[in-house]
Amino acid sequence: MFKKAITALAIAGAIILSGAAAATAADYPPEEDVVVSSPTVAPGGSITITITGLEELEGLTVTFTITAGPSGGSLSSIFYAATADDSVDKVVSGGSASATFTSTTPGAYTVTIFGPDGEVLGTAGVTVAASSTGGGGLPATGGTVPAAAIWLGAGAIGIGGIAVTAVAARRRARNH
Repeated sequence: MFKKAITALAIAGAIILSGAAAATAADYPPEEDVVVSSPTVAPGGSITITITGLEELEGLTVTFTITAGPSGGSLSSIFYAATADDSVDKVVSGGSASATFTSTTPGAYTVTIFGPDGEVLGTAGVTVAASSTGGGGLPATGGTVPAAAIWLGAGAIGIGGIAVTAVAARRRARNH
């Protein structure tokens, strides 16, 4: 009777432990998936890097970081651009987060995505191909115009249009 009880306890313990091992194995490897729109881009081009499977991090921030490669690459969000050896934070929405990688310098880059607690969620390799123009083409400048300058120009055009309309209305009023 005593042997049967010990055997039953041993079998129950084995079942419990094997269930825990199966649950642990189901969580590894992580379910996050890093998708790169194109692993190779021409200088000045952009690549979107998206990580999915982040439903448990909904509303939290993940960090995309350039961890290697020549200087000249950047990660961007709508309001902020990070340069080489820097990072950009993105909020998880719909179980995923995305950042845009842009570089004018050929070379191999690695983008690492970190969770809110600093754990590595995934990595993506990106290659910026050397220009095929053979040195005869124009280089990519990567220049940008600040938003304030665009608004200033639009405002100047608007004020100019109002002034022209006012002058035309005055002339018509004088002639009648």
